[in-house]
Amino acid sequence: MSKNAHSIDQLKIACRHVIELMDAGVSENFAIRLLEQLSNMYAKYKALGSVTPDHVDDYVLWSRAALASKASNPSLAPGRHLRCEHGTPRREFARDVLAAYKDDKLTKEWLDQHCEAKWKVAVITHDEDLRLNKVARARAFATPEDRWRAAGIEF
Repeated sequence: MSKNAHSIDQLKIACRHVIELMDAGVSENFAIRLLEQLSNMYAKYKALGSVTPDHVDDYVLWSRAALASKASNPSLAPGRHLRCEHGTPRREFARDVLAAYKDDKLTKEWLDQHCEAKWKVAVITHDEDLRLNKVARARAFATPEDRWRAAGIEF
């Protein structure tokens, strides 16, 4: 197993870390960052078998607009017009992991099922990302697909 494939025990330590930091007066914004990274890495390793930095070529779910943009701009660097978008924002995903830990439900089975349901990454355009910022950033959605639908992103 890769050193980058994090275990449930490691995620539990990160959850305790979040709780301890917040109990010491640290804001959630700072306290949860390590858990955010580790839970995202767990999910990405489960889905793709690696935890390399996100790149559009890693993902198979592309919006129609992203496919059209790539076709019309084949030599343009992906970051100039495309982005990898986590259907469940990483912060929200980490909060779900922390809540499961607090409820004593954070197990491999729970997290693997949660990854299947909530950890989805799509390639979208910058314009679609702006729509997400306006429509979907401030509230939680039941599924990544609901979130993308609310922003009018079509696949």
